[in-house]
Amino acid sequence: MRSRPVELRRVCCALGALAVGFGGALAPAHAQEASLGLRGETVADAATPLAQPAPIATPDANVPATIAPPVAGAPADGANAKANANAVKTDGTKLPPLKPYPGAQRLGLRGGAADNPQAKTPPPTVAALPTPPRRKPKPDDKPFDPVGIWLGDLKLTPYVEEDGGWASNPDQTAGAHRGSAFETTEVGAALQSDWSRSELRGEIKGAYTDYFDDPNANTPTGSGTLDGRYDVSRDLSFDAEGRFAVSEQTLSSLGLGSGSGTTAHPLVSTLGATLGGAQKFGDLTLALHATFDRTVYQSVGGDDLASDDFDDWGLRGRVSYRLTDAVSPFVEVGADTRRYDSQVDYSGYDRNSDGWTAVAGATLAFTRQLTGEASFGYGARAYVDPRLQNFGGPVIDASLIWSATPLTTVTAKAQTTLGDSVEAGASGMLTRAYSLDVAHDLTRAFTIGATASWSGEDYVGVAQRDSTTTFGLRAEYHVSRELVLKASASRQLYDSNTANSNYVADVFMLGLKLQR
Repeated sequence: MRSRPVELRRVCCALGALAVGFGGALAPAHAQEASLGLRGETVADAATPLAQPAPIATPDANVPATIAPPVAGAPADGANAKANANAVKTDGTKLPPLKPYPGAQRLGLRGGAADNPQAKTPPPTVAALPTPPRRKPKPDDKPFDPVGIWLGDLKLTPYVEEDGGWASNPDQTAGAHRGSAFETTEVGAALQSDWSRSELRGEIKGAYTDYFDDPNANTPTGSGTLDGRYDVSRDLSFDAEGRFAVSEQTLSSLGLGSGSGTTAHPLVSTLGATLGGAQKFGDLTLALHATFDRTVYQSVGGDDLASDDFDDWGLRGRVSYRLTDAVSPFVEVGADTRRYDSQVDYSGYDRNSDGWTAVAGATLAFTRQLTGEASFGYGARAYVDPRLQNFGGPVIDASLIWSATPLTTVTAKAQTTLGDSVEAGASGMLTRAYSLDVAHDLTRAFTIGATASWSGEDYVGVAQRDSTTTFGLRAEYHVSRELVLKASASRQLYDSNTANSNYVADVFMLGLKLQR
């Protein structure tokens, strides 16, 4: 039989369990003290964190469950942040006060600031793009240039010009002379390709001048060139040129003025071609070209000038280096041989000869300031006939364009030629020619210009020296792209140490040019 104290203890444990199970919800603290008291513990010894869940009974006594009771003083969702002012962490420190989450209202999340009608984020809008300003058309630098006729990717610009005027000395002879009115008709065209690589360009023109009071002075003239370049690659290219010219020459300009009794103007025709190529090695360029030129004279009176027809074969090489975008120095060396159709000319001389030239210069390309090319060197010729004197001299060649102002352009040229002569006993002549041209645009349609030039011939083997000085004024008015009005006046002064050869010739002219 069990003792009475043991049974009493069991009864107390059962009652304590019932008190904890059924009375925990109403008096959790008293049940906890009773339970701890049965084990001999106090509440202070078993203090737990404020958030520690307390065990409660469940329908299934074998599966205990824990439920976290709400923290005393914790604010409900959406309550004021002041409700959390006295909240503490498990380590005894106070929790920070609740604050609105930055940007929550804008992002549509909970925890944002209180609704403030004055601080609402504006609804999204679509901003209208600003209208770009209307572009002004770029002014045409050359508004009166011909429009041209397009043949595929080739631009053809034909023209017809009709001039009329008066010449004081049509025959360009010394002594008494008679002036005459004249009319000149000129027809021509220019060709230019529009290709991304390679190039083709050319021009041709022909004219006939009719002197009403001096038919002997009537003469045709013409010239033409055709240049082509084929770019094999960025650094290798081949080029070719064909050219011809027909012009009149006075007997004085041929050195025959003093001994001839005729005033005829013989024609001198030249026909030539150039073929070659250029190879670039970075900034260094090597070029080699072969040339051929044929010169044909028209015989007049007792002078059989046709015996002086000759062919000129030449070869020239150039080495250039692009120092900067504006300056490219170069060195050029050339050699040629001239062979006449007749073994001897009408005066009994064998004029076959060989020549060479060597020059150094530079190509200039200062944008809209100075462009062109200038060189200086030496040249010489040697003749087969020992009676003809060999000769040589300095060689100067230049062609420069200076844009002094946007409205004023200055063009300067200098050229030296070692030419042959048809004068008996003269092996050749050293010809130097200089010219200066100034053009000024008074308006975009009205241009005026002035020209001054001088050329001199020093004959080798005979004591003869000639010079020609020319002054000219001109004006052009572009009525439209198709119609141009022209006017010009010039004076030519010929001076020679040969007796009875000097003369003065004035020419006044008005013209009308139709172009496309």
